[in-house]
Amino acid sequence: MTLRFLSVFWAFFLCFQTFAQEFPLNQLPTDNWDLGNWKQAESIDNPYKKKAGFTAGNKILFSNTPGKTTSKLVTADAKVKFEFMLGNNSDGIFYIQGRHGIVLSNTRATGAIIRPDGTMQLPEQNAGKAMGLWQSLEVTFSDASFGGALIIEKVTLNDVVIHQGYVIPTTTTNEGPLAFENKNGTVAVRNMQYLKYSKEKPLKLTDLTYEMYETWDWNQQFAPKKDTPNDKGTTATLTKDFGAGFNRFLLIFRGNIDVEKDGSYSLIADYAGKGSLKVDGKDVLPMESGESYRKPRAAYVQLTKGKHPFELRYNKVWWKAELGLFAAGPEIRPYALHAETSLPSPQAVGEIDITPTSQVEMVRSFVMFGGKKRTHVISVGSPSGTHYTYDLDQGTPLYAWRGDFADVTEMFHERGEPQLLKPKGVKTTFSGKPTVAMLADANANMPDTLDDYKELIYKGYSLDGEGLPTFKYQYKGAELTEKLTPSADGGMATTITASGGNNLYVKLGEAQTITMLNKGFYLLESPNNDSYIQLDPKLKPIVRTASKAGQEIILPLTGSVSYTTMW
Repeated sequence: MTLRFLSVFWAFFLCFQTFAQEFPLNQLPTDNWDLGNWKQAESIDNPYKKKAGFTAGNKILFSNTPGKTTSKLVTADAKVKFEFMLGNNSDGIFYIQGRHGIVLSNTRATGAIIRPDGTMQLPEQNAGKAMGLWQSLEVTFSDASFGGALIIEKVTLNDVVIHQGYVIPTTTTNEGPLAFENKNGTVAVRNMQYLKYSKEKPLKLTDLTYEMYETWDWNQQFAPKKDTPNDKGTTATLTKDFGAGFNRFLLIFRGNIDVEKDGSYSLIADYAGKGSLKVDGKDVLPMESGESYRKPRAAYVQLTKGKHPFELRYNKVWWKAELGLFAAGPEIRPYALHAETSLPSPQAVGEIDITPTSQVEMVRSFVMFGGKKRTHVISVGSPSGTHYTYDLDQGTPLYAWRGDFADVTEMFHERGEPQLLKPKGVKTTFSGKPTVAMLADANANMPDTLDDYKELIYKGYSLDGEGLPTFKYQYKGAELTEKLTPSADGGMATTITASGGNNLYVKLGEAQTITMLNKGFYLLESPNNDSYIQLDPKLKPIVRTASKAGQEIILPLTGSVSYTTMW
């Protein structure tokens, strides 16, 4: 287990930047590009498909010959997000401002930043996906206010942060178009989106007054000790300093938010204690039932030009007083509406992670899946760099991923109350439903859950020579085992065996659409979760409509079944 400290500046900055990024992005259509030798298409076939081609249209840009396409959009300060797909031995580059490159490739490190001297700043980990799968890249960048540099603030590849706060020295104006270059093979791009950020600060606080009340301790819910304030008056700035000298207090600020133009805005409250915010008499951030330390809360509001009355309440409780209020917009980075001294930079939080080096690591924890907490879970990390999380109650994998293993900060930091483990690499998500079920026939529905006390009885696991577990179950007269093993190609091989029982079926996968590309080789496509399944070409799995997911692929289980999931 290792402990790593994040940069205080970038952790603080990116924390608030996420609230600006909740606003919808603008689409950059394919007709907003100087195509060069690139083409427009409605769709493009997976390269594994026999006689792969494309359908005419205007949703996708692609190139199968070397060349460049350049956007008509010019920007110095933006967030950009898009999806891309790579063919066999393909190598491309995405350019910020027309000249700062980020590699898109399956022959070298996808996500690497190309320095001005041609060398590469490698990503923190390899988060690229397999050939033919749609991938996502998100980049936020800005022209440094101190001059002479482009800041690549954050790069996220397939939901994995691979760069933060990378500075490129420059000698020219940091403004230019977006561009893609195909160096080799086939490169396709779709769903190009962006936000251009401006230097505007259209919201400010005016006509401010304050009241300060000394409060009781927690056993009286931090209520004021008397009805009249200990201090009150007018103020030019919003600051926690009016409570100086009191161990616990309540500050109430009232005034107006002066808005320069109509628009959608975000108001972000950050504090140590309890707080609430009203705008135009409406609770946009209600008072919390408990206390929290520096967990920003955002309210998204529509404001017209003019003045809007507001009320901000802040209770100092256990921690030292810290109070801040930020404003942001679709094209406006978060900026402070409070006094600079009112909100210190947050204390750096150490990231606690587990990295398998010479042996397999097995961690029992809770894991979030589909918006719910799974509580009987084990995560298995392999030195090979391919890992998975398994639900012991339902006898099914939840995630498999490549790269770094696990962030366990929420299991051990302070009280570790959430007990959550988070995968750190590029992952594929399984259905989370039971892998094996007994069906009346091949047309019957696979169950979403099984009763883990009466139907599917967990009987523990055994370890092989490398330390990888084989899970054991009893199910309706059958003895079942399931083993997941990292495969040589970076996928996850699964072997399921059954002894006894009748009419057993295995759910190999579930997706919005499932397509057979070749015998024994299937493409599973769902939003942000494409993958492949490979099995013995002699087997004849059933691809059928599933009630909620779209489609599922199942196979009769007699003896043993093996297949590999790749992503």
